[in-house]
Amino acid sequence: MSGWKQQIKDFFTFSKTERHGITVLLIILLLLVLINIFLPYLIKENQVDFSEFEDEIAAFEKQQDHIRDSLSQRFDFTNIDESVAEQKLTPFLFDPNGLPDSKWKELGLNDRQINVIKNFEKKGGKFRKKEDLSKIYSISAGEYKILEPYIVIKDEEKTGKTKPEPLKKLNPFPFDPNQLPKEKWLEMGLRENLVNTIINYRDKGGRFYKNEDMKKIFGMKDEEYSILEPYIKIETDSVMFVTEPEVKKEHFLIELNSADTLDLQQLKGIGPSFSRRIIKYRQMLGGYHKKEQLLEVYGMDSTRYLGIAEYITVNPDSVKKININTSSIKEMIRHPYIEFYMAKSILTYKNEIGEYTELTQIQNAKLIYEELYQKIASYLSVENTN
Repeated sequence: MSGWKQQIKDFFTFSKTERHGITVLLIILLLLVLINIFLPYLIKENQVDFSEFEDEIAAFEKQQDHIRDSLSQRFDFTNIDESVAEQKLTPFLFDPNGLPDSKWKELGLNDRQINVIKNFEKKGGKFRKKEDLSKIYSISAGEYKILEPYIVIKDEEKTGKTKPEPLKKLNPFPFDPNQLPKEKWLEMGLRENLVNTIINYRDKGGRFYKNEDMKKIFGMKDEEYSILEPYIKIETDSVMFVTEPEVKKEHFLIELNSADTLDLQQLKGIGPSFSRRIIKYRQMLGGYHKKEQLLEVYGMDSTRYLGIAEYITVNPDSVKKININTSSIKEMIRHPYIEFYMAKSILTYKNEIGEYTELTQIQNAKLIYEELYQKIASYLSVENTN
């Protein structure tokens, strides 16, 4: 028994040298633990400077805000007055509950307005009375005023609040739907709401090319069309031009860059609100350099443009130009054709070569391709500062 006890005692007995070794080892282990704990605080990591990149991101986001602001300045969809709404909308009888996107678009609403309405419906929203549509924040008071007479909510019909117009007895006679005035439609016995839909369709540039096109008018019932169809006589000339009262006007020309709103209202189809939009876009551009730019004005379609093009002239010498040798990025992106990275590319290339001496030199800058150069060239200059 004493033998194994002695062996255990000998195993746990250390010499002086061994004790020193163990002490040194413990100190080393302790130092390693302490170094592992405090080393992150003693050594600073090399930090990558992202400030320049973050500045570029901030500038890009600011540019996107600028673009959105520019678009809202051209046309504020949440603050549309009645005169603008009349030009924008093509109303017909409709129930706003569950109305498909395509029908909202036919009415004249834009994607943003339709998304708001659809989100309202997804959350359980329902239009219980006409006034509920006016509470949709993307629908302006002017738009609601135009749409209100055409709203027919089924629940209201059941309670007797709104009754659909009854089908009247028709007394048709031969007619051209592209020329027939409102009173003649009513004389035939068509419902007033249906007549208003037809007139609005024509006012927006719509045309009936064949008899069957009458079927496409929203609210036109099959029995009504069946009665009218034998009497429809579409004249070839009326497909392109609706007959208007014989008013002889002397030939005149309007210079776009000097005209005021009253001058522009002499043009066919250009009212007060449209003339203001034309001038506002002229101010944003710095002037028109060709009359085709009118097609960029909100609401201007090819039919309306072709009707006024021969009465328009443009003096390109009056265009205000941007001197790319002295202008900053901030100054350049105020123009609707120039966005942030395009302006930065132009100025970066200028820093590489010195001041521009010829405008064509910007074609060597990144992001400037031929079509873009042709579009912006009329608004740029290379006046030297020396």
